[in-house]
Formats: sequence, structure tokens, C-alpha cells
Amino acid sequence: MRRCPYLEELVKDQRAFVRIYRFDCHVDHRSKLKYALRDSPPICVRNFEDCPLYQDEKRREDRTITRYTD
Repeated sequence: MRRCPYLEELVKDQRAFVRIYRFDCHVDHRSKLKYALRDSPPICVRNFEDCPLYQDEKRREDRTITRYTD
């Protein structure tokens, strides 16, 4: 399974019937929580290409690389 390159930490806890995903995003420097009844990981694990934070950071890096290669 591919994960977002900006994902710093992912912890999965289970309490009773609730799964708690705690993850840190390098892009916005924040820790986040996601609660789920089923096994439904956050977007940075499922399909990180659709994450707006990933898209913005990828564009920024691509502009930087393009600037140095031109």
C-alpha cells in the first residue's frame, strides 16, 4: 500500500467498536484524528493523490525544481 510521502506518523487504536487513526502531516505541521466504525484509514493512506495538502505541496516542489532546471 502506497502512502503519502508527507505522512510522518500513523497510529491506529481501537476502542470498543471505534477505530481511531492519529496521523501527522508534514505539510501543515498538524496532528489529526479520524474516527471510523469500519476499517477506513485517512486519505493519506487510501488515495493521497486526492488530498489537497499533497497537491499543493507537490505543485510547490515542482515549481521549485522547474525554476532550478530552466
